Amino acid sequence: MANLGSAQTNKFSIGTAELRIGPLASAGNLEQAHSVGVIDNATIEVSQNSVDLLGGFPQKIIDTSVVSQESSMTATLREYSKRNIDFMLGNPVASYITAVATDSVTLDAADVAGTTLQLPVGEGTNWALDDYFVLHSVTDPALVNFCRVVSVVTDELTLDAGTPTTFAPAIGDKLFRAEQSPVGNISATNYFAATLIQTQRNARPGVFSFWKAAISGGMSYGTNAEDFASTELSLKLLEPSAADYAAGGALNHLANVIPTHPTGLFAQGADK
Repeated sequence: MANLGSAQTNKFSIGTAELRIGPLASAGNLEQAHSVGVIDNATIEVSQNSVDLLGGFPQKIIDTSVVSQESSMTATLREYSKRNIDFMLGNPVASYITAVATDSVTLDAADVAGTTLQLPVGEGTNWALDDYFVLHSVTDPALVNFCRVVSVVTDELTLDAGTPTTFAPAIGDKLFRAEQSPVGNISATNYFAATLIQTQRNARPGVFSFWKAAISGGMSYGTNAEDFASTELSLKLLEPSAADYAAGGALNHLANVIPTHPTGLFAQGADK
C-alpha cells in the first residue's frame, strides 16, 4: 500500500524545453530549424474567468459558469538572433526557417572618410544597390557606423549622403552586410504557429502545439556586463477563425483537428 502523499505517476517536469515558432502553414509540423534557440524556462497558462450565481439568504454560490478562457505562453529567451529580434518586433515569420548568414570583409587598403569606400579586389560583385553594411574599427570599438549603398562600380561602393563613413578606416578594419530589422513598421498583426517540446522523466516527450499565436510583449533587448542577458518572451495563443482552416486557408491541413482542439493540444504518453 502506498504511503500517504505518494506520487501517482512519474510525470515530473524538469529539464530543457524547446520553443519552435513558424508560419501558420507549418502548424503542427514545426521542425527544429524553427527553434528560437536556448531558453531558460517556459510557462503555458490557460486561465478561465467565471461568474457565480448567488441565491438564498444569506446568499451562497449555487452555480458557476465559465465565461471566458485565455491562453498564453512565456519563455526566457537567451539568443538575440535576427529572426528572434524580428519576431519580437512583430515582423512576419514566413522565412524564419532560413538562417541569415553574413561574412565580414577585411579592408586591404585604407580609405578616407566620406561617401566612397574601396573594397578588396573582386569583392564588389557581392554588393548591390540598397545594401546596408556596418563598418567598424578592429582597434577602437567606438569607431563604428551604419551605411547604405547607392551604387557599386567594380570594387568601389558609393554611399548614401545621409549615411557616409564617419571615420577614416585603416587597413584591416572590417565591414559586414547588415541584415536590418525594421522597428516601428508594423501596420497589422502577424500570426504564427508555436510548439513547445519538453522531455519528461520517462524519456517520452510532451508536446504542446498551438495553431495560431501573436506576439504579446514586444521586444526587450538585454545587455549586461555581469551575466549573459535574457529577455522575457510573451505570446498570446489564439483560436483560429473558420476562414483560417477552410479551403485555401493557411491552416486547412488541420481542418479535421481544429474543431475538436480549437486553440491547440498537449500530446503525451499514458500516465505511468
